[in-house]
Amino acid sequence: MLPAVPTFAVIAIGFLCAALAVLAAVAAFVSIWRSGARGLGAALRGFVVGLAVLALPAFGAWKVVTEPRLNDISTDLANPPPLDRAATDRGASDAPIVAPTAIDANLQHQAYPDIVPRHYPVSTERVFTEAKAIVDRRGWRVLVAKEPDDKDPSGVIEAVAQTLVFGFRQDVAIRMVEDGDGTRVDMRSAARTAAHDLGSDADRVRAFFDDLDGALEGVSGSGQGDSG
Repeated sequence: MLPAVPTFAVIAIGFLCAALAVLAAVAAFVSIWRSGARGLGAALRGFVVGLAVLALPAFGAWKVVTEPRLNDISTDLANPPPLDRAATDRGASDAPIVAPTAIDANLQHQAYPDIVPRHYPVSTERVFTEAKAIVDRRGWRVLVAKEPDDKDPSGVIEAVAQTLVFGFRQDVAIRMVEDGDGTRVDMRSAARTAAHDLGSDADRVRAFFDDLDGALEGVSGSGQGDSG
């Protein structure tokens, strides 16, 4: 509900309050030990809750260290699925949509070698139907869903997903084109903030293809074609 900058500020204040709660609980432990005063239960609850809240920034810091600084992931880095509708849906405070640089492409290849196109030996119509069902089941807000037809056998889906904890918005584009005896599927996931995505875009692409593999009876071939 808030733009990115004030959201990060509110989150930081919340983590600061949790840190102060832990420090206050430690001080209370010392005082109770020395004086035998009451309040151990309340101090213990504050300590546990504070540590639980601080686990989030600790996890985020670990992700910052272990994941590359990226906020736009695609199975096709040479020709990423476009985010045309997402560009008009983004707000003024959101990051602009740009093509991946050579540095970004190298970082993605090194960190996520499994993020590659999928090939399914079925029609684009069937792939589109299963992909749209997955998008709907995940609760993503659909911006455009172009079905394959006689004039254009390709299919396109653009949608907006949200991260689990804080609800940060991330744009998704899924492209389905005829490829030999089947369909090639490319996917892109791009965070709307310019900050580190903490690996969430790559996780979303993996999870989507896991679902699509299952929906299409697991018959797929990854890495078909030039992924850039």
